[in-house]
Amino acid sequence: MMSTMRLVWCGLAALALAGGACGGGQVIDRHPDAGGVDADTWSDGFHVIFNQDVSRNVDILFLIDNSSEVIVQQQKLRRDFPTLVSTLQSLPGGMPNVHIGVVSSDMGAGDGSISGCSAVPPNGYGGNKGIFQYGGNIIPPATTPCATGLNPGATFISNVGGVANYTGALADAFGCISSIGESGCGFEHHFAAILRALGADDLGPAPAENAGFLRVDADLAIVMLTNEDDCSVPPGVPLFDTKVNTNLMSQLGPPANFRCNEFGHLCPNGNGELAHPGRFAPNNNVNATVAYVGCESNDNEGFLLSAKDTAARIKQVKSHPPRVVTSQILVASIQGPATPYVVHWKAPSTLDTSCGMSSCPWPEMTHSCATQTAFADPGVRTQEFVQQFGDAGLVLSVCDDSYAPGLQQLGAAIGRLFDPPCLGQRIKDNPLKPGLQPDCRVTGHIGSSESAADTPVSVPLCDDTGGVGPCWAPTRQQASCNGGFSVQYTRDPRAPNAIYVLTVDCPTCAPGVDDPAGCI
Repeated sequence: MMSTMRLVWCGLAALALAGGACGGGQVIDRHPDAGGVDADTWSDGFHVIFNQDVSRNVDILFLIDNSSEVIVQQQKLRRDFPTLVSTLQSLPGGMPNVHIGVVSSDMGAGDGSISGCSAVPPNGYGGNKGIFQYGGNIIPPATTPCATGLNPGATFISNVGGVANYTGALADAFGCISSIGESGCGFEHHFAAILRALGADDLGPAPAENAGFLRVDADLAIVMLTNEDDCSVPPGVPLFDTKVNTNLMSQLGPPANFRCNEFGHLCPNGNGELAHPGRFAPNNNVNATVAYVGCESNDNEGFLLSAKDTAARIKQVKSHPPRVVTSQILVASIQGPATPYVVHWKAPSTLDTSCGMSSCPWPEMTHSCATQTAFADPGVRTQEFVQQFGDAGLVLSVCDDSYAPGLQQLGAAIGRLFDPPCLGQRIKDNPLKPGLQPDCRVTGHIGSSESAADTPVSVPLCDDTGGVGPCWAPTRQQASCNGGFSVQYTRDPRAPNAIYVLTVDCPTCAPGVDDPAGCI
């Protein structure tokens, strides 16, 4: 018999189901022969199976562009960060248990000949190498480094159960750590830095300084702040060569940022095909402009890391084999809008007569947003990366005067990770229980580290324990459920943090069959 499977996940936006909206879990309904259900005792039609996060733990990684001309953006993030904190504090249940780490976009580039970019070894990266930034920084008009307030030896912010590894306010600690300046490499490696920081690439475990950041029982949020698109080049790819490739007619073109666009993007060429955006000015006219519509990440030619593969690797961070459920991941990018996408030309930065003219125009991206204090180029790849996370992705403009509304959205989205899912199907009644009680089997899962073996334990109905946890109870009280059924979990008072996720398995009434006597 063919099996039926449906996966529904709600993150930044509520998604309506037949019986209500869903919250923060994974909801799967499937026939027993789809696997994962004991057919001997659960052979009565379709089931609803959902995984519910009960830990309220979230690891938040900030990727901050530290190339030139990003000071204003860093200032706005520092100024408006308290909005994220207050939003998290106002969530039902209060402040989640957070880890917050900061990594820069500087991973080096080339052989060291590019100003501001350290040399890259053949099989790795340079720059900050994905290592968490945790030192005090100079925040003008001050002339001395700020105090992070972190405990000695701490490399990221931790506030778990109200116990913090820093003194003072969380926003102050983050503001000091995140003000990393603008002296980093101008070829920003956002994807590479995130992957390296989490040990999600093929270069071995995460840096030693980042140990302990990821928790097996935590959700993951990634936030990027940048005014340029990602330009993560895989180790060994010579895209940043400046010895042979020095002018317009070189194989890679001029040694400038447009290489990231030319080889990192594909755009419709008017003939129904995708091609690299052109580096040559029409008629060699330095005043020319060319607009493109529908550009996307060049994920297949290998010049830059694939946006889709990067997202897939991030998802694998929270799907270790011992785990029953992939922890939820949300991604936000404060960036330049992906459109408009316009190329203009300028006079070459160095003498260039390679095109047969006295001065060969060099290509340059036109800003996709600009204000009196900030600007940004089209974030095609970063946006495509975020889009791989569906409703759990959020793209904001780095040119906004205030980041507070976006950070409020981010905080609310983190809160939704902890909402119990709502079921869109009618659940069978347990005939052995008085009244209408869902005939569900609930399993809790225990783990203490990313490599820990998962320990499943049966979780009883609260009616059978007198309400003493760990136990579960059916509920229709959530406004977000629109009257739909969900599960309320009561923690074990002796070990309140032992179970980090529940798997709830409920038999459902046959689709399309009205069976009020046996359904709830």
